[in-house]
Amino acid sequence: MSSAISNFASFPFREAGFRQPSVEVQIRAAGDLRLKSAYTLPDRPGCTVDWLAHWVERDPNHAMLVERDADGEWQSLSRQQVWRAVRSVASTLLQLGASQERPVAVLSENSTEQALFTWGALYAGVPVALVSPAYALIGGGYERLQRAVALVAPLIVFVQDAMRFEGALQALGIPAERTLTVRNPAPGMMRFADWAHCEPAPGLDTHHAALSGSAAAKFMFTSGSTGIPKAVVLTRNMMAAAQEMTAQVFKKEPATSPVYLEWLPWHHVMGGNIVMNRVLRFGGTLYIDEGKPLPGRFDATLKNLREVAPTLYFNVPAGLGMLVEALERDDAFAAHFFSKLTYVYYGGAVLSRELYDRFQAVSTRITGERVVLTSVFGATETAGPAVTQYWAVDDVGCIGLPVPGVELRLIQDRASPDRYEMRVRGPNVMREYLGASAESRNAFDEEGYYLLGDAVRFVDPAHPEAGLRFAGRFAEDFKLGSGTWVRTAALRSRLLDGCTPLLKDAVIAHDGGEKVGALAWVDVAQCVRLDPSLEGLSAQQLQAHPMLLAELHARLARFNAGQKGASMRIERLALLAEPPSMQAYEVTDKGNLNQRAVLERRVGDVRALFTEPCPHGVIAHCP
Repeated sequence: MSSAISNFASFPFREAGFRQPSVEVQIRAAGDLRLKSAYTLPDRPGCTVDWLAHWVERDPNHAMLVERDADGEWQSLSRQQVWRAVRSVASTLLQLGASQERPVAVLSENSTEQALFTWGALYAGVPVALVSPAYALIGGGYERLQRAVALVAPLIVFVQDAMRFEGALQALGIPAERTLTVRNPAPGMMRFADWAHCEPAPGLDTHHAALSGSAAAKFMFTSGSTGIPKAVVLTRNMMAAAQEMTAQVFKKEPATSPVYLEWLPWHHVMGGNIVMNRVLRFGGTLYIDEGKPLPGRFDATLKNLREVAPTLYFNVPAGLGMLVEALERDDAFAAHFFSKLTYVYYGGAVLSRELYDRFQAVSTRITGERVVLTSVFGATETAGPAVTQYWAVDDVGCIGLPVPGVELRLIQDRASPDRYEMRVRGPNVMREYLGASAESRNAFDEEGYYLLGDAVRFVDPAHPEAGLRFAGRFAEDFKLGSGTWVRTAALRSRLLDGCTPLLKDAVIAHDGGEKVGALAWVDVAQCVRLDPSLEGLSAQQLQAHPMLLAELHARLARFNAGQKGASMRIERLALLAEPPSMQAYEVTDKGNLNQRAVLERRVGDVRALFTEPCPHGVIAHCP
């Protein structure tokens, strides 16, 4: 088994309109650096929804929200229709008594109606709590859902389909008269259609103009990857600042209205803040993608992309992998996909070199140009990206530099001098978690920098403008019995690169002593692509396939060759047949692994990984 890496360095990058990378570095003390952009943050409106009126005046009939109906046909709302509905929703919320103290909540997935409801609440000054639909739909108990909703105590709860969310609504004890729905309302429930077409209330615009920028706009829940999810209070100013920060990495405003086709969930900060607010900021057209970067769900995304050519595109690495497979198979589809594309951005995980090369191989073959793949890095607490790589470079793994208005504090890691703890401060950074004053205080250092918990390295310490590279989460790192730290993110990335493209993903484990191992999932499609004789075999069959195990053993031997320390080696590797479970929160809504949840749920697999003598099916390599 082998894979070819294309040589495309001679092809130019397609122009994406980015500024040149900019950073100012200040050394406060030994091992204490401050980084910020030289580009300034302009003074803009304090509410992102205010851009709607601007775009309505420019071209009221331009399509803004587009979504497939029950028959699979695209249905579109113009800017004017969106503006009217937003003001109608805002008026209805205020008439029902919603306010800063009486917020609302959303439990369901992305939809046109949810966008109108959220923007209407923003215009009215009513905070919206965006709760993961997984809490309501994936089965089992409703503990996380109940905890989240109880914390917010919403006046009104929005669901797209009341029948589909019936169990969750009953578990929450939400009465019918406080439930707003689009489809299948039970007796007494409010219908969204009635809200979206009422006359705006007198004085609505005066009320909106008087709202404070420091008022809460959203409550967004952290992923819970390192503990119980917390509700981040996002203010109106934070959201507006975050959007302007991302806008300032471009040389100028786009000449034409951008076109987006996005699946990113709106209860996550990238989808709900950056994407949604970017539509408002630039007057874009948003095609709501019902697909997901998951087996069986990505076909919907591919169908949509065959009909819609986006001007920019986002996905997580797992989704980009599925996309690249389709682009490689179909030149006509690839030509359509690249026809209007300016750049692609990704987040949530590290992109492999192999996947980057395959993407650029298709792009250069079809267009004669490379397309910039940029990464974004942030947190719920930063209301969007704090760091982004916004220039053309083939350096896979660079997360970029601070966006204009953000200040980074880098504290040197004593155990690894080239590694820094990254902290962040700026007008986009939250000040509190809802109802958690002690946790809010502990989230900041003595200078007011938010403690991200993430580590970075300089791509080139002599040239900081080359950017930063993600170097893991401190909460996922662990010590061996000797006291040596294992940096899980770097080790996992090296393992996946060394086993490219046989493995889809992996988590790093240890035995509590000196041994480090990995639990991994095989990439069935890529194995077949490299060796057609594996066609038709399931993940369970591949898990024990002698040829695959032998190949992985050889890869592991090469991986460990020359590594002197136990923290840099992987002595045991086992393949898992059961995919990561969303119900057990092993995989997030964005398709990324939650390492902590995987290891906690699969204690038996971890134990078997280090059993002596080595069990059948476990690959062992002890240098």
